[in-house]
Amino acid sequence: MLGEKIKQYRENRNMTQSEVAEILGVKPATISKYEAGILEPNVESLKRLSEIFGISIDELLKEDVFDISKINVLEVLREQKDMKLKGSLYHNTQIIFAYNTNHIEGSRLTEEQTRYIYETNTLLAEKDSVTDIDDILETVNHFKLVDYMLDVADKKLTEKMIKEFHQILKEGTLDSRKNWFNVGEYKKLPNEVGGLKTTEPKNVEKDIKKLLEWYESLKQITINEIIEFHAKFEHIHPFQDGNGRIGRIITFKECLKNNIVPFIILDKDKLFYYRGLNKYQSNKEKGYLIDTCLNAQDQYAKIVEYYLK
Repeated sequence: MLGEKIKQYRENRNMTQSEVAEILGVKPATISKYEAGILEPNVESLKRLSEIFGISIDELLKEDVFDISKINVLEVLREQKDMKLKGSLYHNTQIIFAYNTNHIEGSRLTEEQTRYIYETNTLLAEKDSVTDIDDILETVNHFKLVDYMLDVADKKLTEKMIKEFHQILKEGTLDSRKNWFNVGEYKKLPNEVGGLKTTEPKNVEKDIKKLLEWYESLKQITINEIIEFHAKFEHIHPFQDGNGRIGRIITFKECLKNNIVPFIILDKDKLFYYRGLNKYQSNKEKGYLIDTCLNAQDQYAKIVEYYLK
């Protein structure tokens, strides 16, 4: 903002508002209004200000370009979480993440209902509608999962952590009351995704260990390596259910850990996402999934800019 730039340049010159006001032939209160954005200087005042600060008028009026690479998103989210700051990046990340990741998996809660649950701890029910209790529980659990993920985001990803993620997500659900479901532990029964066979239950632990060893051996982690980890994780499909949501929370965590702008796959893009995973896992084409994730990253970057610019 122009007012902020005037204040910054004035302070860099070690000048008081009164000194600048005297040169411009105005009252100190006028300079205060300039800096607060209440009043804009006229053309003549802009010319005099640029002369005082030793810059061009264009430089004074030029809007600062938002540079997201200078933002540590993890620190921002953690700080806002601890502050319980409403209407913040953290607040809306919770709602956007929970709604979209659950809706991709079949939740019938609307984004408005998800927001209502987060903000009021109550459900906004529609007349004559039937709401699945598990949809509510998994939404609330996802809020808890994001908080826990932020607490451990800078730590090394381990089997124990991945299982803890699953335990938090599925706690109290109908699935958690089924002995064979094995909440917080690897699957006991075979499953598939997108028509592709996944790792057999007896081989899950071995394949997860192998995946983590490969990931830890990488000399550099970029978004491409995180996307590849995600594709391999989903191909293993280690849990009886909840694999997509756990996989997406891991990608978010690993982006934060490596100071990469994270991404949230939106429900409207789920067909592109599923196609990307299928193509990636069948070794046909990596570009579909990469493009979908990069597009999601661009969308989240715009959200970050909106709240932090």
